[in-house]
Amino acid sequence: MIDNRRFLKIVPYLFLISSLVSCTSVKEFNYTVTEKKHEPAQLIKDVDFTYQLLKDGHAGLYWYVTKAELDNKFDSLKRTITGPLTTKEFFKKLSPVVAQIKCGHTKMLLVTKKLTKKEQDSIKKLGVKPINQLGYKIINNKLYITSFNQSIKEVKKGNEIIAINDVPSIEIIEGLKVNIASDGYNQTFKTAVLNRSFTNWYTNFYDNKDFVDFKVKNEKDSIIDLKLNTYKKPVVKDSTVVKKKTKEEKATEKKIARAKQKLNYKGYDEFKNPILDLKFLEKDSSVAYLKVKSFSFPYANFERFFKESFIALKKGQTKDLILDLRDNGGGSLKACRDLFSYLVNKDFVYLQQTAVDHRFNPYVREKGILNILKVVPFQIANSLLLKKDKDKYRVNFKGTKSLHPKENHYDGKIYVLINGYTFSASALISANLKQINRATFVGQETGGGYNGCVAGIIPMINLPNSKLKLRMGLYPIVPNAHTETVGRGIFPDIEITNTIEDVVAGKDNELDWVLKEIKKKV
Repeated sequence: MIDNRRFLKIVPYLFLISSLVSCTSVKEFNYTVTEKKHEPAQLIKDVDFTYQLLKDGHAGLYWYVTKAELDNKFDSLKRTITGPLTTKEFFKKLSPVVAQIKCGHTKMLLVTKKLTKKEQDSIKKLGVKPINQLGYKIINNKLYITSFNQSIKEVKKGNEIIAINDVPSIEIIEGLKVNIASDGYNQTFKTAVLNRSFTNWYTNFYDNKDFVDFKVKNEKDSIIDLKLNTYKKPVVKDSTVVKKKTKEEKATEKKIARAKQKLNYKGYDEFKNPILDLKFLEKDSSVAYLKVKSFSFPYANFERFFKESFIALKKGQTKDLILDLRDNGGGSLKACRDLFSYLVNKDFVYLQQTAVDHRFNPYVREKGILNILKVVPFQIANSLLLKKDKDKYRVNFKGTKSLHPKENHYDGKIYVLINGYTFSASALISANLKQINRATFVGQETGGGYNGCVAGIIPMINLPNSKLKLRMGLYPIVPNAHTETVGRGIFPDIEITNTIEDVVAGKDNELDWVLKEIKKKV
């Protein structure tokens, strides 16, 4: 164990050394991850390094694949490495093998060139790449257009993309999916992940070219060629005369800015909509809509939001609560547990007690003097989380013992909206609610597993030669719930599917179904 006081004294010197070598190290790093061809022996060492980390640290490595099967997959991978490969070429080989573990928190990350601010600005000036000029949606393994650059006139929203640069869309989709692990055998998570960031996934595996040929089926079922080049936005000179603001105008702006800042605890998503939101959908407050799109984001104050929301529900005498967990990829275990405590009216246990064989610090295996900056904090976190219990180490998450419901807890009817990106912490609360029949679930199967996941602390470790990153879960987190259907998520009581026409029209079929159901009771 490193003495913390001594460590703090040497930190400034470590940062000084870091700044002195940064220019050389960045240049070397960029060459390594872009141009360098790594010899087979180096890459095989990275394969062994990866598998050893997983065997030593991943508590659920063999939940969904046997040791013999996984041994064979890694051995087979090494046999295919017969010549030098770039980092990206190696990533394409290693990524699908790691995904075979079927842990949604564990994956390979492709590292890219580190760019200076000047280089980033220069790239932006070159224009928008073709693949970034469209918006995409995958439904039933078909790829559709949901938005497009205003200069594009040949297509409409909802048109299907048949192929990209002569590669069939189905081949692209299936090829990308093998690199995405869900918790077990679930498939909705893979589609949801691609729908959130199709362009990023595509450019990880295909070159981000300045010319792309899309084969598109239009509304008349005719196949058209949509040929796109990098689009440079025209420079529009702003001729607006900026007037000097009055004191009153400046004061008003500051007041608006302060008001917006006060709402930061609710967060904002990529569409500038609140991540946390409560709305009453009827004038008499009888129906409430509670959106929780994430359990983790900057400036979040879940304790405040939940307290305010459930006081409002109590005051409004709400009879029906719609809890929207769609697209909630998880986050804080405390936040999801606190929300659960507002939805029950008696003492509860939230998690099953789990344990691991040993304490594990993956960062001690990375090279470099600065690695101590990661080793020590991780070691401290580990010592706080894991408690020795006979021949095991008990994972010390709060919730394994009985807890009380919150004051102002809600006792009325609950509907929970779920989809393929309801994952991790949002799957934990869903499983616990499902187990006690507390809610009616509407939507699609969750991406997170009913029987839990491997997460807790999630380190990212650099491979020594290729510089790829391994992101891996370490500790089993199991809800106080169980299903015999192994390797699947929480299934909806009412399954709702959406067509591309629904997406283009902006329909919310899940919410619409719930509202119609509520009206039946009136």
